[in-house]
Amino acid sequence: MNPESWGFIGTLVGAIVGASVSILTTRINNKNAIQIQKDIDRNARKEKFREFQRNNFLELQEKLSYAMRLVTKAYFEDLENYRKSNNWKSSFLSPELDEEIGNCFRELSIKTERIDEKEIREEIINLRKMMTDLLMERTYEIVEQKLKILSDTFAQVMPKLGKALRENY
Repeated sequence: MNPESWGFIGTLVGAIVGASVSILTTRINNKNAIQIQKDIDRNARKEKFREFQRNNFLELQEKLSYAMRLVTKAYFEDLENYRKSNNWKSSFLSPELDEEIGNCFRELSIKTERIDEKEIREEIINLRKMMTDLLMERTYEIVEQKLKILSDTFAQVMPKLGKALRENY
C-alpha cells in the first residue's frame, strides 16, 4: 500500500476514535447531570416535607396548648355549675365554649393525622382522647383524677413534640 492510503486510513481511524471518545464523554456527562438533577429534586422534596412537618408541629403545639386551655375552661365552667347545683354536669357547657372545643378538636385531629412519626401521632391521639374523656366524665371526683393525669400527660407530650420539631430544622 502506498503512503497516501496509510495516511487516509490513519486519519479515518483517528476520526472514528476521536468521535467515539467524544460521544462516550458526552454520554457520561449527561448521565452524571441527570443523576445530579435527580439528587437535587430528591433533596428539594425532602426539604419541602421537612418544612411541612415543621409547620405542622408549630401549629400543633399551639393547638394543643389551646385545647388544654379550653378543657380547663370547661372544667371551671362545670365546677361553677357544680357549686350552684351540687350536681356535676348538671348543665351543658355554654354554646360558645362547646363550639370552640369542637373546632379546636377538629383542627387537632387534622393536624395530628399529618404527623409522619407514628409514636408522636399516637401520643397526641391518646392525649386528645383523654381530653374528650375528661369532658364527658359525669363524676366530679373522677374528673379531678383525670385532670391531673391529663396535665401530666400533656407535660410529657409537649417536649416530645418540641424535639420532633427541632429535628425538622
